[in-house]
Amino acid sequence: MSIWAEIKRDYKMVFEKDPAARNALEVILSYPGFNAIIAYRFLHRLHSWGVPFFPRFLSEVVKFLTGIEIHPAAKIGSGFFIDHGTGVVIGETSEVGEDCLLYQGATLGGTGKEKGKRHPTLGKGVVVGAGAKVLGNIHIGDYAKIGANSVVLKPVPDYAVVVGVPGRIIKKKVTRFGDEGLEDALDHVHMPDPLEERFHELEHQIMELRQTIERMEGKKSTMRIYNTQTGKKEDFTTLEPGKVGIYACGVTVYDVCHIGHARSAVVFDMIRQYLRYRGYDVKFVKNFTDIDDKIINRANERGIAWDELARTFTDKYTEDMGRLGVEPADVEPKATEHIPEILEIVKGLVDRGVAYSVDGDVYFEVAKFPGYPKLSGRKLEDMQAGARVDVDERKRSPWDFALWKSSKPGEPAWESPWGPGRPGWHIECSAMSLKHLGETFDIHGGGADLVFPHHENELTQSEAYTGKPFVKYWVHNGFITVDKEKMSKSLGNFFTIEDILRKFEPEVVRLFLLHTHYRSPIEFSDKLLEETEAQLDRFYTTLRRSQDFIAIESKKERMPENLAPVLDAFRAKFEEAMDDDFNTAGAIGRMFELIYEINRFLDEKPSGLAARDLLKRALDTLGEAGAVLRVFQRTPEQWYSALMEVKDLGVSAADIEAKIAERNEARRNKDFARSDAIRDELAAKGIMLEDKPGGTAWRVKAGGAR
Repeated sequence: MSIWAEIKRDYKMVFEKDPAARNALEVILSYPGFNAIIAYRFLHRLHSWGVPFFPRFLSEVVKFLTGIEIHPAAKIGSGFFIDHGTGVVIGETSEVGEDCLLYQGATLGGTGKEKGKRHPTLGKGVVVGAGAKVLGNIHIGDYAKIGANSVVLKPVPDYAVVVGVPGRIIKKKVTRFGDEGLEDALDHVHMPDPLEERFHELEHQIMELRQTIERMEGKKSTMRIYNTQTGKKEDFTTLEPGKVGIYACGVTVYDVCHIGHARSAVVFDMIRQYLRYRGYDVKFVKNFTDIDDKIINRANERGIAWDELARTFTDKYTEDMGRLGVEPADVEPKATEHIPEILEIVKGLVDRGVAYSVDGDVYFEVAKFPGYPKLSGRKLEDMQAGARVDVDERKRSPWDFALWKSSKPGEPAWESPWGPGRPGWHIECSAMSLKHLGETFDIHGGGADLVFPHHENELTQSEAYTGKPFVKYWVHNGFITVDKEKMSKSLGNFFTIEDILRKFEPEVVRLFLLHTHYRSPIEFSDKLLEETEAQLDRFYTTLRRSQDFIAIESKKERMPENLAPVLDAFRAKFEEAMDDDFNTAGAIGRMFELIYEINRFLDEKPSGLAARDLLKRALDTLGEAGAVLRVFQRTPEQWYSALMEVKDLGVSAADIEAKIAERNEARRNKDFARSDAIRDELAAKGIMLEDKPGGTAWRVKAGGAR
């Protein structure tokens, strides 16, 4: 780009970024930032041509006149603007992308006197606030915003917002799994608040004390659940003693499922399993949306009937989730099976004056529902129509939502008082939950992306229809995000359940999903799955080691002291974690703590019947806890066979046994070179041999890149 083209773009940028700028004369005479940039453009050309002394000397003159210091060696893209004048410093090796904005007092500086690149690099569209300092050879991503007076010492990703000293990211762009697959979004990052952290610590200590007192009194400890609607943890009490009704939103069956769908399914399966463990009679309902625009469009693309497509992907969902250990819900209703119930609710809402019809469509009028939106806590005046909300000029308000949609020619349709049509997205769940769980039930849940508008509108239409509270506790699982740069090139974007299970054993995926508290985000990567595989292998290796010890009888009694106290306290600590808003991360931590103590116990060379009985009890206890989370339920042999298959090692169990027999023969013949060669040959394929008193066992090496 020519120097005049750059200056022209810089000039245009003044008017784009500063609404107070009125004309060219004003900009030239009263904008020192613009003057400094023009001077820099010429001085940078002189510097790049190798002209000595003058570029640097003249830059000092410009600094004196404008109060802005730009080293002529810096590289600055076009469309650069310095707003509100003086105090800006841009160092020698700084690089600035196009369309960047710096406010007064901003510094792009170095952190030492080292040679070479020592100043920051700014991407496109970066904004650096007044008095902010960006120091060192770091990269600031495209369209990032650096808050006023911040001091940034570390790289900043694209679209991030940074504040504070030292600079901390409070918002960043993430790629996450939504209902329709991968989507980009700006995600707020939790900022540590010492007072808030102290409050949560005290809250946890009070809960622990309360649970201790309850155990001393022979009572079961109180469960606490985070309620999205109130934004806090609440004591869990059911509408009907001993019984729990749960409704979880399922999937729209127009495509195969991805890891985001799996997280929601595993989370609510876990919640059901733990409530059963706590003695509740649980009725779990999870729906399938089997009529939707996406289903119709996909069926048309494939040239098949819409209901055939829906059945295909319903079956595929059931298959995929079954492989992940997700038990089918007690009731799995479909939208098309509940058309009479849907029509009854829509007609009731129209009769109550909170819904209206337009050209065969029926909309809920949110202005008629006091407090809308009461679940998400949003303010309508702060939002704009368009994000997951249908914009239709026929609606009385952009936020009015469809209860019934008139069908286009050739689309599936059901007769209604307003003409042929089909249900809106939200109404189906109100109808199905009302039929199977009643007007008010205990827990409603799904992914965090469903809070608004889906669950918000469900609550609105349901309470407007019944006049009663819809749900007691709203539970939402967090997103799964993806750092595409961290995904290995060999695996690519393997995000569907089918793709993932080609590379990783299903139990690994389930443990990975439960290793993080259900409300927290999970960063998905192959490396983290490999680490989870290694953790799971630690359990099965410990189980095999324990079984080997139990199989050996010894009359000599030797009992290490470390295991018994940990085992005795385990159940209470496991339940304490799970009672605290289904904290699977804490519960799994307690399980691996027990696994660690089992290995310490075995390292101390125990012996005798009492030691064997204690170890059996420890394994049984681990198995019972694992059954709640539906992990740790196989034999080591089953685990290693499954691991060998998914890793595709090119060797079978029969092949391994044949090699072991060949190696045993070599050892009997004292051919140790051949014995070692066989061991090395198997090790190269990921098969590790273990020589024991009873013979040679094999295992598959867990973890590691595919």
